[in-house]
Amino acid sequence: MGNQSNSSLSWSATFLVFVIGFLSSVAINSGDDLGRVNLLYLVLLYVVIPVVSLMFLILFSLKKQQHSLTNLLTRLPLWPRSWQEPLLQLKRDGLFQAWLFGQSQKLMLAFGMGTITSFILILLVNDVSFVWRSTLLGAEQIFPLLNMIAAPWSFIESAQPIFQLLVSSQDSRLTSNSLVGVDYGSWWKFLVMAQLVYAIAPRIILLCWANFRFKQQFTQHNSAQSAEVTPLINAQPQPEPLANINNSIKLTQFSLVIWAELPNYLLQQITAITGQPSQIYVVGPYGDLNQEQAAINDQQLKLVVVAAWEPPMGEVMDFLASGQGYLMPLDWNSDKFNPVSTNHLDEWRRCCFKLQHWQMLQLEQIS
Repeated sequence: MGNQSNSSLSWSATFLVFVIGFLSSVAINSGDDLGRVNLLYLVLLYVVIPVVSLMFLILFSLKKQQHSLTNLLTRLPLWPRSWQEPLLQLKRDGLFQAWLFGQSQKLMLAFGMGTITSFILILLVNDVSFVWRSTLLGAEQIFPLLNMIAAPWSFIESAQPIFQLLVSSQDSRLTSNSLVGVDYGSWWKFLVMAQLVYAIAPRIILLCWANFRFKQQFTQHNSAQSAEVTPLINAQPQPEPLANINNSIKLTQFSLVIWAELPNYLLQQITAITGQPSQIYVVGPYGDLNQEQAAINDQQLKLVVVAAWEPPMGEVMDFLASGQGYLMPLDWNSDKFNPVSTNHLDEWRRCCFKLQHWQMLQLEQIS
């Protein structure tokens, strides 16, 4: 499987978020017609957004939920199917949540790197004047907040907010408040430190921890798979047990999963016999990745149709291991079903016997 955190999807999403952070910082630091940049907007972008995102991270981690912006970003239809397939394998292997946590840190780190990169570039090529405006708040209310923000780097005196500078930096459209000798650009050290402390450093720490945790779970998963391999012996192999075959079922609420290139005419014959399913998913090599993800999340009883002549590969076996229901191998040509050969049927019966919560199904009406 390889290290999925280095997949094309991971790095493409990281670059996309870096560009979003870069452009967001450029948009705010462009300022007004006189080149004045609102200090409060920068505090919102460089401090509030990173802190709020960390709070949501803690909340989702405590509730063990995967509903995050990173998860939504990976589901965007702009990514090729070949980039999304490794995510489905991660879900089958139980590694997706650890990967998603690490990817969230990588994306937020990319956003922070984008904002600080554009901020420093603008400082290099432009003379920026930082001011602030508020109808309801005065310097007396804002200064304690800035002091609290700057507390982690209190040992850097030049990057601390100064009350008199804050008062002088207040800008009003009604009055001219340009004071001679006031260095409006001296806020840049405070803003750089704010990004390093709140947007960069926490994400680097969390990303290192997430990578360690992912590698640990990945190693445990590989060890568990290796332990399941039976060593070769010189004894005569025993015949493998076969799953029993059911010739009829009564389903009231189920989902139909098609893991084959089945014509619609034959699909209608199946639903005419089994009844109309709640959902129909076309998955596997001939289907849609989003439908396969939806089928995995579907908790209903499933009726899975596979092509009998195709061997039960690991991909379909991993899919079956995540659910429960009936497995129905079928044989057909372009317009009708054919009897399933004994060899093909026995091969699927052997695999079905190893799966918990699954039964073999062969309907007499479909043969």
